[in-house]
Amino acid sequence: MAERGDVAADLEAIDKKFSGKWKLTKNENLDDYLKLIGLNFIMRKAAGAAGCTVEISIEGDKVRLITKGPRTSDDSFRLHETLDDKDPVGNELTATVTFEDGKLVTKSEPRNNSKAKKTTVTREIIPGADGKPDELLMTVTAETVVMKRTFVKQN
Repeated sequence: MAERGDVAADLEAIDKKFSGKWKLTKNENLDDYLKLIGLNFIMRKAAGAAGCTVEISIEGDKVRLITKGPRTSDDSFRLHETLDDKDPVGNELTATVTFEDGKLVTKSEPRNNSKAKKTTVTREIIPGADGKPDELLMTVTAETVVMKRTFVKQN
């Protein structure tokens, strides 16, 4: 990780490693995570069956994540700065994103006594199996639940 003062180097590394459009190929423990955060049965099943894409880019001094799926979001943020956000069911939270050891790490906590869970989201690039292209692995840890989502880069 670059020092907090070396955000430009972090942004350059993120751009090189993560920029592009990524398509979801695999979910692990999605239902358990969605249940934990309070999503009802019907919405959990719809989320599990739905596709998802994530587009990552660098715009000036911000990282931009556009997620399209059952819940579409468009988030821009500066590294190391706290921002107010919401979890997938609308609970208020406060989050900070850093770039650590080549990984984008988001740590969030409930805000305004919301029902949001303290959560860590780690995005990292991992080698594809059997000579396949590299993959984006998103690991979400909330309480005792660990959910993983794997994405492949689109051309």
